Amino acid sequence: MEATPGEGRERALSRVGTHGRERYALVALSSVVALVLSLTGAVLSPEVSLVVTVVMVLTIAWGWPAASGAAALRDQKRVVSHTCLIAGCGLLSCVVVYVFSIDRLLYLLPAVVAVGVLLCFIVELARGEGARGRLESVIAATAGVLASVSSSGWIGMAVVHSETSADAVVWGTGLIIAACIGFVGGRMIWAGPRDGPRRGAITLGVTPVAFFGTLGYAGTFFLLAVLR
Repeated sequence: MEATPGEGRERALSRVGTHGRERYALVALSSVVALVLSLTGAVLSPEVSLVVTVVMVLTIAWGWPAASGAAALRDQKRVVSHTCLIAGCGLLSCVVVYVFSIDRLLYLLPAVVAVGVLLCFIVELARGEGARGRLESVIAATAGVLASVSSSGWIGMAVVHSETSADAVVWGTGLIIAACIGFVGGRMIWAGPRDGPRRGAITLGVTPVAFFGTLGYAGTFFLLAVLR
């Protein structure tokens, strides 16, 4: 039975951004949008940055199993345990950075990461011996946890900006991060699956921005110390 023109268009639209150049374009667009929103939020206020970063965390949690290939390895569309774990660690880190001072973050954020990584192992051990792709799943889940926790650094940049009004420092740090994302993001795209659902492509674009959140937070402090 032949497909109608409407069904053909629907199938074509469902494949947009799932393979080839269209997928790479979607990754690049997602990365640019995430960087612009994160930088803008860091300059506007900690509250705006908190909202932007929460959306970033949820995006990573939603699409990371597809972006990392863990879902395909296990012949599943989604890996709910990974999604919940990544979201939980990321959201907790956002609250920690927003509420607590820098001196307390030095041990609170590593604690969040440590618990998250431990849970990654526990979740995979619970699948039982001989489960498919356990090692790869642990690595993928751990990377997702690190990305979601690192994104909280953007909130830290917003807090620093609200206390110092150092626009040039924040934007300067953002430009440095943008250059780093251009390199690291390209490597991530190359290492990621060539084909897959759009949520995986979007997450591949957002993840480098999240990873450099903590680096940007530290870089902001460094530039302030140098310029003052």
